[in-house]
Amino acid sequence: MKCRRLRTFLLFVALPVQVMIIVGVHYTYRKDEKLFSGFDKHESGSLHGSRGGYLSAGKRHDEDASGRKLEKSTGKPSGKDGESLALQHHDRRLTHLGLEKKEGDHAEIRTASKRQPLLYQTPVALNQTKAAIEQLRLTRDRLFSDDVGPLSSSHCILPALQAPLGTCGRRVSWKCQLSPTFTSFDPVRRVISVNCDGIFRVNQIERSESEFLVSGDSFRQPPFWEYYEGSHNVTMETEYADIACKDKLFQDVHNYHTQFLEKPGVDWIQEHALRTVRQKEPKWKPVSILTVVLDSTSRAQFHRSCGLPKTAALLRKYYEGSLSSSSYAGFSKGLSHQSFVFNRLNGISSATVLNLTPMFSGELYEDVDEDKVRRGIYGKAINEWIWQYAEARGYLTSYGIDNTSGMMGTRTNCKACLYRPPALPHSEHDWRRKENQEIAPDVLSGLCDGNHMLHEHILNYTRDFLRHPHPAKWAALDLNAGHRKEMESVNQVDKELAETLKTLLQEDENLVIFLLGDHGKPFHKDPSNLGSYYETLLPFLSVTMPTWMLQQRPDVFRNLAINQDKYMVHADLHLSIKSLMHFPYMETVGGARGKKAVNIFTEEIPRERGCEDADMPMWSCVCGVMKKLKKEEWTKRHVEMAQAGISHINAKHSKVKLNSKTPFRLSSCIDLSFKRLLHVFVNENENKPKNSTSRWMYHMTFQTVEKDTIWDLVIDDNLDIKQVKQVSMYQMFDACRDKRVPLPFCVCDVTKRA
Repeated sequence: MKCRRLRTFLLFVALPVQVMIIVGVHYTYRKDEKLFSGFDKHESGSLHGSRGGYLSAGKRHDEDASGRKLEKSTGKPSGKDGESLALQHHDRRLTHLGLEKKEGDHAEIRTASKRQPLLYQTPVALNQTKAAIEQLRLTRDRLFSDDVGPLSSSHCILPALQAPLGTCGRRVSWKCQLSPTFTSFDPVRRVISVNCDGIFRVNQIERSESEFLVSGDSFRQPPFWEYYEGSHNVTMETEYADIACKDKLFQDVHNYHTQFLEKPGVDWIQEHALRTVRQKEPKWKPVSILTVVLDSTSRAQFHRSCGLPKTAALLRKYYEGSLSSSSYAGFSKGLSHQSFVFNRLNGISSATVLNLTPMFSGELYEDVDEDKVRRGIYGKAINEWIWQYAEARGYLTSYGIDNTSGMMGTRTNCKACLYRPPALPHSEHDWRRKENQEIAPDVLSGLCDGNHMLHEHILNYTRDFLRHPHPAKWAALDLNAGHRKEMESVNQVDKELAETLKTLLQEDENLVIFLLGDHGKPFHKDPSNLGSYYETLLPFLSVTMPTWMLQQRPDVFRNLAINQDKYMVHADLHLSIKSLMHFPYMETVGGARGKKAVNIFTEEIPRERGCEDADMPMWSCVCGVMKKLKKEEWTKRHVEMAQAGISHINAKHSKVKLNSKTPFRLSSCIDLSFKRLLHVFVNENENKPKNSTSRWMYHMTFQTVEKDTIWDLVIDDNLDIKQVKQVSMYQMFDACRDKRVPLPFCVCDVTKRA
């Protein structure tokens, strides 16, 4: 009887108590580890982001029983009481780890982010820092120049060309007033206040596309509408909301809202992955990485008054911080980051997919599945995307595009990205047709959906993602305002982009920012200008680094300063970004990489490096002798080249090409015919034999009879076509195009829907 009672006591009382104690200790330890991982003195010295998130809405506070203020969004104490509680947690964590608290531990926590890394101020390190500062001073003027072909120490010499007069002649401003504002969003309460007379409806299923048909002839999930009447508060339960209200003409008027929401399950998995990597690499210091791609933005256009002057001024401020007389060991005491600006990034033609593929994978966009391309699907099998590499190292990842959901002009979204900004109905609700609509004298609508610019949504989402407390985040976003033919179109993102970057740099001392163009574009008013060729192939690039990283690796500081005017390609950025995920051991990069890629952080790029050394296709090489042919120099051979390009375009919608998939269905795409040449450039590659068909490469622009469409063609003497691309505004054909044909290659009658 006594034995039975003893067994009962042990089974139902003693054993559960022991389990509760073990679980409680483990939970307390894990909670402390998560909360204070940023305070570890082996870290870079500051917490990443803030769970406050939506600072623009203002911080709200409640008081707990002891009178301490608590932030509503975090539940964490603030101010000195918060710091005191942090120190208590630190003491408890040392106890859990079996470590003895030492004098000065608390002071280390308070001053970690301000501590100067004196260990690295050796004579060699100081000499490297001085060399970097001298190089910054020496190259400053030519790096911030808006010349088409700026000076450089590289052997890749460009002609001294200026932009045509009047390139920035028009002064415009940008507003979104395509629909009235009848809603407001409270990001703290996550509530949308709607002021609509009568009945309105709300859909919270975002408009991302699938690679395949989802319902009927649509690639999107059908919206799910909920109906309300009169003024109402609606809880925003997802990351996207579309509110439709009827106007006086009984037409739908739309307001859109987006927000960032954390994913606890995803976050938990990545915390575990990060912890696993840090156990293997205890000296690794995770940093967050942001890549902003500005579509069709050249290096020169970025610096022009009709480019991004506010963003350029911000970069210049961070560039010149180390040159100030008040700097300490080469770094301004008041600036957390150092910017670098580059002037020899060579893009591959004027196609986004040709440049972002090597940047995000290290591979050239070759061996493509043409059937997938015709169906609007990304056409290359990639061994390893950079976001997959980041995820394996414990990073949270986010990748979004402002005017669609698909990567690089396709319907293929970043499936492996753990977070994705919601897609808005830019084409679905026909906002694309209203781009750059003049709503007042010298006031344009820009890339708008309703009453907001598209880039506002994606910038705010990415900003809040980077405020996530997880210490390792990788984010990328594409801004497509510059895709239009007008030179000033990219200017519409300038104000919000500069403000977002300024905020992020102030908030996070562990953030690295890459700001770049995928490629440039020809001069709108003078596309036949020789400078249009160089304008297209020389996109903008800047890198902004935390100064503490440059202090700990002064060789990286020196290399970046020297490489600013050296020849580089997008595949170099792929390798370089991956190396940041290993700091401070940036040489230990694994996985995929470009065949001839150079790490711009750890290597000094040789002056003699050229296109072949960087695996740049010679037909898109910016280094070489480029000549513009006069009209009297045009020959029948040049017309034959243009006609070969037209045959290539027409083949995209030929019966042979399409009927194997859907027989007996006629295509809405019309055959094109040659109208005239607009210009012909010849690029001579002096490294090739004179009898080689690849010694001369022809870059020409021609116009068709049908719809006056304009096309760029790159072709060699043997009529081997390297690239054909429509440069006129082909988005207008989206309503009538044959879905079996890629949009740029389907010219159709816009009065007839497909």
